[in-house]
Amino acid sequence: MIIGLVTLCVASACGTGGGTKDRNSAGFADCDPHPNTCNTTRVKPGGTFVVAIEKKLPNWNTFDSDGNTFEAGQVVAGIAPAPFPVLPDSSVSWNRHLFAAEPQETTGGQGAAMTVVLKVRPEAVWNDNTPIGAQDFVYLWRSSNGRDCPGCTAAATAGYDAISAITGSDNDKTVTLTFSRPFPDWRSLFTNLYPAHVARKAGDLSTPDGLKAAFDAFKTTQPTWSGGPYRITDVVPDVSITLVPNDRWYGSVKPTLEKLVFKILEDQPQQVPALRNKEVHALTSQPNGDMIAEVKKLTGVNYRLAKGPNWEHIDANTRNRWLADPVLRRAIFTAIDRKEILDKTVGTFFDAAELLNNHSIMPGSPGYRDVVTPTGQGSGDIGRAQSILREAGYKLDGGKLFTKDGQQVAPLRFRFTAGNQLRQQTAELIQIRLRQIGVEITIDPTDRLGRTLDSGDFDLALFGWVGTSFLADKKDLWTTGGGGNYGEYSNPQVDALINQAVETFDDAQARELFNRADELMTADAYNLPLFQKAVFLAVYSEYGNVRNNPTSSGPLYNCEEWGIRE
Repeated sequence: MIIGLVTLCVASACGTGGGTKDRNSAGFADCDPHPNTCNTTRVKPGGTFVVAIEKKLPNWNTFDSDGNTFEAGQVVAGIAPAPFPVLPDSSVSWNRHLFAAEPQETTGGQGAAMTVVLKVRPEAVWNDNTPIGAQDFVYLWRSSNGRDCPGCTAAATAGYDAISAITGSDNDKTVTLTFSRPFPDWRSLFTNLYPAHVARKAGDLSTPDGLKAAFDAFKTTQPTWSGGPYRITDVVPDVSITLVPNDRWYGSVKPTLEKLVFKILEDQPQQVPALRNKEVHALTSQPNGDMIAEVKKLTGVNYRLAKGPNWEHIDANTRNRWLADPVLRRAIFTAIDRKEILDKTVGTFFDAAELLNNHSIMPGSPGYRDVVTPTGQGSGDIGRAQSILREAGYKLDGGKLFTKDGQQVAPLRFRFTAGNQLRQQTAELIQIRLRQIGVEITIDPTDRLGRTLDSGDFDLALFGWVGTSFLADKKDLWTTGGGGNYGEYSNPQVDALINQAVETFDDAQARELFNRADELMTADAYNLPLFQKAVFLAVYSEYGNVRNNPTSSGPLYNCEEWGIRE
């Protein structure tokens, strides 16, 4: 999931570029040295391109904590302008189609207020010819800052809560963001623009109730609006979404495809046959060994398997009666054998996979520190896990675990995305390990992971975060009340350290503060990181300008350039 744009990463550090451990077909070989330009070619008019996506869209509002999934983000990428796209090498760009000049930041230094000035192109319009401008930024800010719309279930508030005002000038085409406190990662905000004039039809945007009505309308209403290269023309619920070129598109690169179609294939065994039969032309799947082996057999299909800033993890729901006790959480995480999981799942087909030992910084990035191994969490040390429980008064009797008050610990529901074979394997491996400390888990897949997490309908949850290049995005994952903090973890010391980190312009200091927070959080055993995920793309070679982008922007970041080779 995207859920709050998450991972600190620099291009040379996160495996988004080269390395002998990456796996490419010949058609994607150039992606190692040139991740931002590989598979570049001239394309001709015409054709339909069908992309398989693995999950149903929970709703249409990617700023909603339920709707902010990778799949929804990919569909919306064609219609909602991205002011600051993240490129395949993890560098952060600015949208040349949308902005007339590079955004300008002015700050008085550490602890002082700052401003950012954005110059929107005069020709940038929504598809009903309404100009794109300051009011679109104002709507998203007010619905996401946590103050103006308490009823809006925002996926992330970090950064939006630091803005004190947004003003428009030059016919609303000059947008000035005024921050009441420093927020160096301001490019992480406004991931995609939504139209304020459409929001205004649903409610009075000057009131909390009106903002909520608009926010909810964007969730439930199929978009007829577009400010991107495509517009949505047809939706078959839970089956497909069809887009065609937006004739009001103002960008310098015009789409050549007649149609861009997203086909929903949740059952992984269906995906390669669909590719083989050309029912779809591209897969952006979470890979497994069988899938990779079968794709390699297909004629005319290019594929790329690489390590990116995305990572797999297990979250504990601290609202659960039993998991409210950090002692039990520590014991559970200690009993889980991360290396066994790695070796028997992603490690079977991707030898670049490695354990992840930090919650906020990727291996190879400046400041990366192993905060997990010293705690014994993820070691699979059953004896140590049993000792943790015994010292806290728990008793193991007849394979059952009892608290010091004599109450039996009830089975825990273990949730993950239905149809994901690697996560099913992971759940089964964990089930075997936890039985050895008297903890039973009920494996309970869900076909609505975003809703499951957002509602807290889990005890333990296995899912992945999709990365961007912004350290500040971690705030919503680990601080009290954060939009991505689904297990309601809370530690005031962690809050204070992270709040300080996201306001500092000293990158090294910010990373040190996050590491100090990470040590505290690891001791609390709320989240167990497993490994960096393999990111996979398979696409027929007749299509050009399609390339892997392992960040939250995904491969759709340049969909206006896609087409059939000349």
